[in-house]
Amino acid sequence: MPDNTILEMKNISKSFGGVHALRDVSFSCKKGSVHALVGENGAGKSTLLRILSGELKADSGSIHLNGKIVHFKGPWDAQKMGIAMVHQELKLLPEMTAAQNIFLNNEPRGLINFINEKAYYKETAEMAAQYDLQINPDDLVGDLSISQQQMVEILKLLSKKPEIIILDEPTSSLAKEEVEKLYSIIEKLTAAGKTIIFISHRLEEIFRICDEATVFKDGKFIKCVPVNEIDQDELIKLMVGRPLLSMFPPKAKTKGEDVFVLNGLCVEGKLKNISFNVKKGEVLGIAGLQGHGQTELLNCIAGIIPKDKGVMKIGGREISAHSPLQAIKRGIALVPEDRKTQGLCLELSLRENIAASSVRARSRFGVIKKRAEINFVKDFINSLSIKAKNAEVRAGTLSGGNQQKAVLGKGLGIKPRVLLFNEPTRGVDVETKAEFYRLIRELSDRGIPVIMYSSDLIELCGMSDKVVVMYEGEISSIIESDDIGEESIMRAASGIAENRGSP
Repeated sequence: MPDNTILEMKNISKSFGGVHALRDVSFSCKKGSVHALVGENGAGKSTLLRILSGELKADSGSIHLNGKIVHFKGPWDAQKMGIAMVHQELKLLPEMTAAQNIFLNNEPRGLINFINEKAYYKETAEMAAQYDLQINPDDLVGDLSISQQQMVEILKLLSKKPEIIILDEPTSSLAKEEVEKLYSIIEKLTAAGKTIIFISHRLEEIFRICDEATVFKDGKFIKCVPVNEIDQDELIKLMVGRPLLSMFPPKAKTKGEDVFVLNGLCVEGKLKNISFNVKKGEVLGIAGLQGHGQTELLNCIAGIIPKDKGVMKIGGREISAHSPLQAIKRGIALVPEDRKTQGLCLELSLRENIAASSVRARSRFGVIKKRAEINFVKDFINSLSIKAKNAEVRAGTLSGGNQQKAVLGKGLGIKPRVLLFNEPTRGVDVETKAEFYRLIRELSDRGIPVIMYSSDLIELCGMSDKVVVMYEGEISSIIESDDIGEESIMRAASGIAENRGSP
């Protein structure tokens, strides 16, 4: 083992019920580096890291830390040896404060082994200040935004003072300015000799902060490459086994009449005088720094948040949607921000989830036509290329990309007249992203107005025919076709509007 290699995993294999998640995989990383693990959903990345963090036990193989073989009976053993992991899915207790979550089961203690509550509140404030995070130790986690909760998870990890830090999709719920803060934290940690293992499906992040990348495919090690010796196209080819010719499909060449119009939408304290239109064949992007009303706008259109005033028209006809059920009846489908808590019932089957929003269409006198439902769901599994053993598997066992496809299938099941996306490709791999982009464009070409919010500016620029930029609950700018770019969006998102548009 080279002197600067802190971790080496040799010949790791793991199976689940006959399915090989990992096949004789070896992996190593260097002290003070940022090492990316990349591959499609289901490639084995998360399984390997769950073994490293002590959550799973490998069927065979060995783990070496600083040249010595180690064995973990559970996560506590891994943490004692300096390994800590922030999962993509947050594991916080909403009814407890930020400080209580950060030091849960790791509280500083005083005389007679009593918990020193004052000490861990003070240490939370000091860590937040050290890393320039706007986290109040007294805030209940349930009252925090998803991005703030992500930062609480990171502080929770850092409170354990680990040597090897595993970050699984850490930026998936962060806005651009928060991503930059995370990059700064990573730079400080590696400068102090800490090692970062980084999973991300945003390839630009890999090339921005990582030193090396290890590629997995179908549970097998493919290659380890220095990031500065490869480009995105080569990395994608290693991940998917073939070149991905174009991530984004061609944009609309011709546009038709208005198919969706919003005029003067207001929600007290959240949205003010929102007006725009979507023409046939257009994909409308919603942009803005986090917390400026993008999610509230989509939720209001979808009937989740009641409007105070404003007019909404679909196909030239005014409609109202005062509840999610009423919105569904009007043909408005929303693919929400968090698929696990807002889009799916993870304990139910894939069939039950996809069928949920449109179940009345296959019912008679309150009785579901089971055969019709099975055929209905099978059609979506096939058309969306959902990878699942069968329609009865529990939704929670699917990969992130396949869960997202299931949420989309549920929305498409109502035969939508308007399709809303909130972060459509968060936490999905590069090939599944390309599939989603193709599906979104196909739906738009069929005349279904598509409105999507994404914090990923590359995605927004690549997919949108028109971009509505939000700032403090208002439209800062409407940017058309050739003027769409990261710089123009960011200027408007910061309140510097050069080309305020009109519907």
